[in-house]
Amino acid sequence: MNLIGKTTINPVIFYTGKFSGYFTWIILGLAFLNVQLLKAAECCHNRLISIVLVAIGLLFTIISLLNLGKSTRLGLPSEETVLKSNGLYKLSRNPMYVGFNLITLSSIFYTLNLWVALLGVYSIIVYHLIILGEEKFLGNRFGNEFTRYKIKVRRYF
Repeated sequence: MNLIGKTTINPVIFYTGKFSGYFTWIILGLAFLNVQLLKAAECCHNRLISIVLVAIGLLFTIISLLNLGKSTRLGLPSEETVLKSNGLYKLSRNPMYVGFNLITLSSIFYTLNLWVALLGVYSIIVYHLIILGEEKFLGNRFGNEFTRYKIKVRRYF
């Protein structure tokens, strides 16, 4: 099993988008540990909102990874696969990306830092472009089965 597959969009955009999101997560993790690399603004309930978002995001990510099992890839698989539509995939075609985006949003809310926000928004946009490419791939690979799934299940929620 190859864990790294073909990217659905330009590889530079693909990897910079992913790393931008991961960077915001690192900043969030460090901020939770009281290590402030960037100046963060204090605001009303941003920390509480952030904790709720990261908890839900981690839950979605972990459950969707378990639902995908050995089908998990960074990019498109080169080998034959089956269309996963069980677990959280009955509610969302992209629950893992929903989880990723919630964690990224949590980073933005927690730090209220312009640079974290810019990297986070870039990452969310890139993930959307990746999803569009993945859906095109799934449509080609699974045809009517994916079309029926797409009609029943929303892209996000």
